Amino acid sequence: MLIDDLVRETRTYEAVLRAAATGAHTPAEIASVTGIASSNLSPYLARLRELGLIERRILATIPPDQRRATTRSRYHLRDSYLRFYFRFIAPNLNLVEQELTDVLWERMGEQFRAFVGETAFEDLCREWTLVQARARRLPFSPEMVGSHWSPDAQVDVVAINWRDKAIFLGECKWGLDAVGRSVIRELVDKAPRVAPGADWQVHYALFARSGFTDAARAEAEALDATLVDLERLDADLREALEGVRR
Repeated sequence: MLIDDLVRETRTYEAVLRAAATGAHTPAEIASVTGIASSNLSPYLARLRELGLIERRILATIPPDQRRATTRSRYHLRDSYLRFYFRFIAPNLNLVEQELTDVLWERMGEQFRAFVGETAFEDLCREWTLVQARARRLPFSPEMVGSHWSPDAQVDVVAINWRDKAIFLGECKWGLDAVGRSVIRELVDKAPRVAPGADWQVHYALFARSGFTDAARAEAEALDATLVDLERLDADLREALEGVRR
């Protein structure tokens, strides 16, 4: 039945996937980009979720009793190949067809670092947090791992326990330079706008491709914050994967 629907309305489903891949994440944004009426969009999103092509992300900071009814959610492509296809291949099909591969590689190179930082790296950092939670290596046992977004604060990684009033905030940086102290301070400054209450325990983590400056390490030590460079991220995820295989 699902496949039949995809065959009959291929262009519509592709339009929804393309919209999510290019930055339209809320139902209103997707409806605006695709021209599909908002009232007709839900069945398409539901079928794509069933197929595992997209996922609905809910703010990690939504209380458990409100999660089922909340509309504060976003839709993202779940399939890594489709993310890559819509970012690099679909806009450059003429280059593929004419085998102008050098030009294609140049254009991909211009955007690839941002692509990894916006999608894959943040996903891996949230996966690392889940792995640590399952192994009970975080300062508390989370009930939810995700992210937070609002007009005044964006946090890449959020783990939260409502009963214990504890929250874990993580920032992900895929830049070529070592992360400095100012990045940690910016994350700390976000905490009052993200934590559900002033009496909550707040824990911090920084994830960085290129490591951390001495000043950042000193600041992290003072805050008892967790620092995760690319080498540690890779090692911990590999260890978890090998444990599953065994």
